[in-house]
Amino acid sequence: MEVVVLTPEETRPLRHKVLWPHIEKTEDCVINIDHREDAIHLGAIHNDRIVGICSLFEMTTQKLNEEKQYRLRAMATDPDVRGTGAGRAIVEKALEIIASKGYDVLWCDARKVALGFYDRMGFDRIDEWYEVRNIGPHQLMFYRFNANAE
Repeated sequence: MEVVVLTPEETRPLRHKVLWPHIEKTEDCVINIDHREDAIHLGAIHNDRIVGICSLFEMTTQKLNEEKQYRLRAMATDPDVRGTGAGRAIVEKALEIIASKGYDVLWCDARKVALGFYDRMGFDRIDEWYEVRNIGPHQLMFYRFNANAE
């Protein structure tokens, strides 16, 4: 599975199909910081088709102590290829990129259905549930690059 850098516009069809079907139009599946300088959009390619995506942004949550934080958002895998390694390949590439930039932690708001996936990828979680409107229950999950961090 090849993972490549995408434009924000290339992420929108999967954002719409998998994450935000409640939004009327694909072109409206935008994150307001998609074009920020620190934004990185990744896609897994299989048979010349984008089958998985995620977006990465330099963002801090007060729930973690690390100074240098990046956030993973809008992670999605096409249901037709789930279980083929697309999601794993994307997260591994994201971890590689963020670690190479010298960040301490990569965190995300994980949907209940994705918790096991992030557990298998080596993420930890804060055992506190919160509701994301139109989407459902989430927990904050994080991957620390420095094993000695608190």
